[in-house]
Amino acid sequence: MKSKLLILIFLGGALGSSLRYLIGELTGSQSVALWVVNLLGALLLGFVHTSKFTSTSQLQAVLGTGFAGGFTTVSGLITFALLATDGAFGLAAIQVALGIMVYWLGRIVGGERPWLKS
Repeated sequence: MKSKLLILIFLGGALGSSLRYLIGELTGSQSVALWVVNLLGALLLGFVHTSKFTSTSQLQAVLGTGFAGGFTTVSGLITFALLATDGAFGLAAIQVALGIMVYWLGRIVGGERPWLKS
């Protein structure tokens, strides 16, 4: 692996993690921040995977592995589901389902048109 790419992935992750923290501070609720960052991150990943603007493997690594990896949080989702009050597991399941839908929306925004493929 190239050192420059590794450093860029590291910086992308630092930026994503910092932004996630800032969203938590701005919303005043880690639960709300969890929903916001995970859904935005799913949208971003869908876009990164299909957009002509992010077609290089290096840019996909920086934005996907680095930024989105630092921005989103599966561990937060698990903690929310297992430690929160009644109904949290159902809310976590809804967030996962919405995340999948938003990811596909990101792919469409990125230029993918699955209905046009023959």
